[in-house]
Amino acid sequence: MGIMDIFYKFFDTIFGKFFPEHGEVVTGKIYTEYILGVTIVALSVALFITLINYFLIDHEEMKRIRKEVSDYNAKLYKAQREGNKKEIRKLQLQQKRINELNAKMSSMSLKPMFITMPPIFILFAWFRHTAAYGIPILQLPFALFDLPVIGTIFGHFHGGMPADQLGAYGWYFLTVTVFSQLIRKILNMD
Repeated sequence: MGIMDIFYKFFDTIFGKFFPEHGEVVTGKIYTEYILGVTIVALSVALFITLINYFLIDHEEMKRIRKEVSDYNAKLYKAQREGNKKEIRKLQLQQKRINELNAKMSSMSLKPMFITMPPIFILFAWFRHTAAYGIPILQLPFALFDLPVIGTIFGHFHGGMPADQLGAYGWYFLTVTVFSQLIRKILNMD
């Protein structure tokens, strides 16, 4: 038994009951029985990532840094728009500090990512082995991947399904985004 088999067994134990095996996949059929499973996985991932971020990032410090950088950028933009060379030179003297603040913000954001990414990659590998992988689970009232930006960014992940159907990964990304934002609001992280 390989190391990945151990992880797969772990995820099967937690989430497996929400991904029952099905027979042959029928073209055009929507397998809605996997919506709950994918939603539970997305909620679990959103909760995991958001809680790691909540406990590892000093959010007050992050807000302070964001505000200072944002104020600096607004002043610089205004000075450039007005052609105020004196103000631009004055602001350029502060550029080193702003670069340091940006680096600090990046460092604060990367720490939780190093903790959350390995389990997420393993979960995605397991997800590919579920019965929900590669089949449509939701019929949309419109052709999602025909929309200009969404189609360009996510269309190639769609796996050959019609543009008005959503597979497990599409539903996962949609729900994990919503859950993450809700949890962040509840924890006052924004």
